[in-house]
Amino acid sequence: MPEAWRGLSLALRAVLVGGLLLALLLLGTCRQRALQAGAEARAAREAAMAGAAAGRAAVGTVAANGAATAAEEAITRDNAREISDATGADATVDAGVGGAGLDGLCRRAAYRDHARCRVRGAGAR
Repeated sequence: MPEAWRGLSLALRAVLVGGLLLALLLLGTCRQRALQAGAEARAAREAAMAGAAAGRAAVGTVAANGAATAAEEAITRDNAREISDATGADATVDAGVGGAGLDGLCRRAAYRDHARCRVRGAGAR
C-alpha cells in the first residue's frame, strides 16, 4: 500500500476510490457523447453535401431544358420567317390543298393531340 494511504481512515479511502471510479465513469460517458456528436455532425455534413449536389443537378437540368426550348423556339421563328418570305406566300391556297396539308400534319404524333387536329378528325392511315 502506498505511504500516502496509510494515514487515511477507511471511510476516507472509500470516498477517494468512489470519487476516482465516478470520474472514470463520467469520462467514459463524455467520450460516448463526443463520439455520437461527431457521428451526427458527419451525417449532417454528408446530407448537406448530397443536397447541394442534387441542387446543382437540378439547376443543370433546368438550364439544359431552357437551352433546348430556346433552340426549338428559334427553329419555329426561322420556319415562320422562311414560309412568310417564300415566293407566293401571299397567294390564296385552295381549301382542299390546305386541308390536305393540315390532315398530313395531324397524322403525325407530334400534332395528333393539337386542338385543331382533334376538331378535324384526321386519323392515322
